[in-house]
Amino acid sequence: MRKGFSLIISKQVTKVSVCVVAFCLCSLGYAQEFPVYEHEPIVVTATRVPTTFSQVGRSIVVITRDEIETAHVQSVQELLQYASGVDLRQRGPYGTQADVTIRGGTFEQTLILIDGIKMNDPQAGHHNLDLPLQLDDVERIEILKGHGSRLYGPNAFGGVINIITRSGKRKIISLNSSLGDFGLFDTGFLLSYFLGNFRHYLSISGKRSKGYRHNTDFGIYHGYYRLVAKLSSGECEISIGYIDKKFGANSFYSNLFQNQREHTKSRFFRAGLNLVNSRILFSPRVYWRRHVDDFILDYEAPEWYHNHHETDVYGFEFQSTFDLRWGVSTFGGEIGNEIIRSSNLGNHSRTRGGFFFEHQFQPVANLVFTLGANAYCYSDWGWSVWPGVDLSFLFAENLRAHGSVGRSFRVPTYTELYYDSPANKGNPQLKPEQAWTYEAGLSWKKERSGGRFTIFRREGYNLIDWVRKSVNSFWEARNIARTNTNGVEINFWFNTPGRKYLPIHRVQVSYTFLDSDKEIKGLESKYILDHLKHQLILDIGHPLVFQVQGNWKLRFEQRVSGEKYVLCDSQIYKKFENVELFARITNLFDTDYSEVGEIPMPGRWVVTGLKFGIRPGK
Repeated sequence: MRKGFSLIISKQVTKVSVCVVAFCLCSLGYAQEFPVYEHEPIVVTATRVPTTFSQVGRSIVVITRDEIETAHVQSVQELLQYASGVDLRQRGPYGTQADVTIRGGTFEQTLILIDGIKMNDPQAGHHNLDLPLQLDDVERIEILKGHGSRLYGPNAFGGVINIITRSGKRKIISLNSSLGDFGLFDTGFLLSYFLGNFRHYLSISGKRSKGYRHNTDFGIYHGYYRLVAKLSSGECEISIGYIDKKFGANSFYSNLFQNQREHTKSRFFRAGLNLVNSRILFSPRVYWRRHVDDFILDYEAPEWYHNHHETDVYGFEFQSTFDLRWGVSTFGGEIGNEIIRSSNLGNHSRTRGGFFFEHQFQPVANLVFTLGANAYCYSDWGWSVWPGVDLSFLFAENLRAHGSVGRSFRVPTYTELYYDSPANKGNPQLKPEQAWTYEAGLSWKKERSGGRFTIFRREGYNLIDWVRKSVNSFWEARNIARTNTNGVEINFWFNTPGRKYLPIHRVQVSYTFLDSDKEIKGLESKYILDHLKHQLILDIGHPLVFQVQGNWKLRFEQRVSGEKYVLCDSQIYKKFENVELFARITNLFDTDYSEVGEIPMPGRWVVTGLKFGIRPGK
């Protein structure tokens, strides 16, 4: 930790406190309308059976469309950094590259979904957030914390992030553009339109920057299309997505090389049916994802060290839901393949598939009980069964208790199995990671406020980490013995729109504490126990003059290693009939910090922009 860092943090906290109070005092006397956030959506991530948010027996965060629109961030990655219990560690800003973990896991242990389709890359978890869509394409994000293998099979080890896309239910034509420091230019277009039985959604976007230091420039381009056709007994849908990213990767994988460059591309296709009759829902679908990663260690000598990787993941899934007298049952399965063609890792493929069953019922009026299991097979490791149980009990009208227990697993990536360099060695003998997770909590919800308190424990074994015997030896992937993680999560929110006597109209506070232990005899660990120990997130929204809205987001994060920092992002925005103007400052107090290794993150960054949108026929 750099000298004087704690003093700087203390000064920043004082500055933030003063500014928040000043902003709130300035807003007294103004009673503009402020968005009211809906906290009762239908949740599909935490259970295979559609369940309302209040009845879910798990810890889950739902980021709604209203919250996405008022955040004014430029990528899904930036949005996730404000989610409770989520550790979003960026190597580069604005979606260049980031790793995401939940509840102290590693970046390989979180399952990423788009509309329920697995997006994890079998090459390496660094590419899991190479998502073929822009933030405007997202209807909501559901974050399930804890075990998820009962629901989704592999890699749902520490949690699941399911990105639900927009489907063209509203007629919208929108154009947005923003400019910022370091040559940032971001623009996007979307068209959402329905005609008869067909709903169309199309978006195109691009952003680029010169970079905030040497070799951190980037160019990122998206394209996404979704078609939903209404049938006599359900609907059919097709989704196509594409992303192309070129960026300077200064010190991304080694601080000895500042001229690293990387170029990634990802293509995505999905087609499916939702067939419904009076008591049965049947949903088959097929999908394909191709990811290309081209990496150069030194662009001034590209022939010296150049890796090229291509992965293909495709599969077929189906799910049937039955509404029975004694509850709701869901049964389904999948089969797929993961292929890699790599100049470093070689050419490999593995087949995977399995079946799941889940049943939800209410033995008494206030108790919701969900149990299920997933039997899954990988061609390299064989069959295993991953069970789980959830319950939710309503004590009073606004007070509910929840609890769950479940077993989860993650399979090694191709990088962990086969990577070969002088400094890092893969291990073809690796076994899948496994864990048991237990959690219990209380939640309460009133008309304008609510909260949740959760405690949990994850007992992991056969965990994979890169370890070495000394500073002079190479890193090797191994199954380490065991790691236990205990945690506490506290969340609170309230909305008071239109109350003249309150200067603040929305507050969301979340705190997460994690404590872990490990058993690695005589070895130095690279990733395990590099997670956050304390995380505090404060989100404040309030009105200003002339119907201008203000928002503050503050984050305090301290890692197990002891490194800590406070970050403050602020923004103002105003909505007109068809136009919205905004200005946003990230890292308001120019904090010096890094999220991965010794890669310095940007200092203060100012962005201004506008969004123009119309709704034909409104």
